[in-house]
Amino acid sequence: MADAAGRVLVVEDDDSVALVLADLLEEEGFEVKRAANGRAGLDLLKAFRPQLVLLDLMMPVLDGWGFRAQQRELTPDLAQIPVLVLSGARDARATAADMGAAGVVAKPFEVDALTDMVRRLLGAYQSPL
Repeated sequence: MADAAGRVLVVEDDDSVALVLADLLEEEGFEVKRAANGRAGLDLLKAFRPQLVLLDLMMPVLDGWGFRAQQRELTPDLAQIPVLVLSGARDARATAADMGAAGVVAKPFEVDALTDMVRRLLGAYQSPL
């Protein structure tokens, strides 16, 4: 979809949350792909080349911390893709800062706050593609 507002990768193991996020973002005009864990997320990161990653922290196979650590070891164009952490943890803001994430959205998320943050981050990110 060439006229999409941007490409977003949702890395979230809770299928119902991932589906809500994908539907919400697609309604806003974004092209969205979903991954159920960090390992699948890394594979999609390379193939889909999103402009933003929405990243849950607590996942099986490879958690959010592992995803982010491995992302930062990839080629510069993939390593610099901004990450927006999605978490219900009280220390999520500090964790996101430690990970070098672009921001954090608390679960349960407020729809307008989430879409505003996604738009703001996509506007600030200049894709090398």
